[in-house]
Amino acid sequence: MGIFVLLIGAIAYVLANGRSAPTVKNATPPTIVPVASSDSTTLPSTTTLPPTTTTTDAPLNTGPTYAVGVATYTLSEPGKYLCAPHGATSGCIVRTMPLYVLYPASGSPGTVVNGAMPDRSGGSYPLVVFGNGYLENVLSYSVILDYWASRGYVVAAPQFPLSQVNSVGGPWEADILNQPGDLSAAISYMISQDSLSSSTFYKLIDPGEIAVVGQSDGADDALAVGYNTCCKDPRVKAVISLSGAELSSYPGKYFASQGPPLLIVQGTDDTINVPSDSQTAFDAAGPPKYYLSLIGADHLDGYQEVDEYSQAVQQVTVSFLDYYLKGQAGALDEMNKAGNVAGTDSLS
Repeated sequence: MGIFVLLIGAIAYVLANGRSAPTVKNATPPTIVPVASSDSTTLPSTTTLPPTTTTTDAPLNTGPTYAVGVATYTLSEPGKYLCAPHGATSGCIVRTMPLYVLYPASGSPGTVVNGAMPDRSGGSYPLVVFGNGYLENVLSYSVILDYWASRGYVVAAPQFPLSQVNSVGGPWEADILNQPGDLSAAISYMISQDSLSSSTFYKLIDPGEIAVVGQSDGADDALAVGYNTCCKDPRVKAVISLSGAELSSYPGKYFASQGPPLLIVQGTDDTINVPSDSQTAFDAAGPPKYYLSLIGADHLDGYQEVDEYSQAVQQVTVSFLDYYLKGQAGALDEMNKAGNVAGTDSLS
């Protein structure tokens, strides 16, 4: 435990002094138990996804295909620790965080139901692991997370433990260096559940078709998991960065070898993650790669609310996933249509 405290102190020192950070070790296979009701964020028992507006120029088949089931767990990573207040020599616990899982479920397409039975008619589904932004709650992204699940994806989203407003000891952005390990830990757990006969997710997940997606700091994590030698996870077959960037504090090197297909989504009026940050990552990546500009959008537009950009983000991202994880013919044509709407977005 003392070694961990020293490591945390070293990370904080490195960030303050602008030097390369120490290697962040991958998490050991995690243990997950159900969240007690007092520990979990309240989820609605039943909701309905907002309707998808279509025009004669919009891609076909853009509405929900499945109902969405929701389950909440606690993800813990043995061998990794949290200490609060940060850097203290006492009060350390095993690194633990909520894990929200959304999945195709039986029921009316578009409805979102807590604990619904999985819909197994579609066989096994690709896995999408999502990372939230700093000071953002995972549930604030429900518009897009629910949509992916409604289109035939199992979505697993860990709530990073020190990125929340109510984090014990206060939020600590330097913990971003540990968050790629959280995404890989979530992948490990979901794959293990696919082979466990007593699990809700038994034979529900295709372990060979996995994407990581993130927004803001979570996008930085996703890019590290996909392309940085510090944290690259070979199980990942596609990456989506929503207003993200390469992070110089990670100890490895980006794009040192060929990585998975990449989709970058970036608001042109974003002042938190400026467009040049996304452009730098895009330029460094090898093909196949795509860059979606949201014209006039700021840092969160299109990701958390039903707005003028949300439909474009939903349709472009799911078409990208449909092509690279499901191999659906015509998905790139649909992505191109949704990504080039005059005054809203532009895809290159």
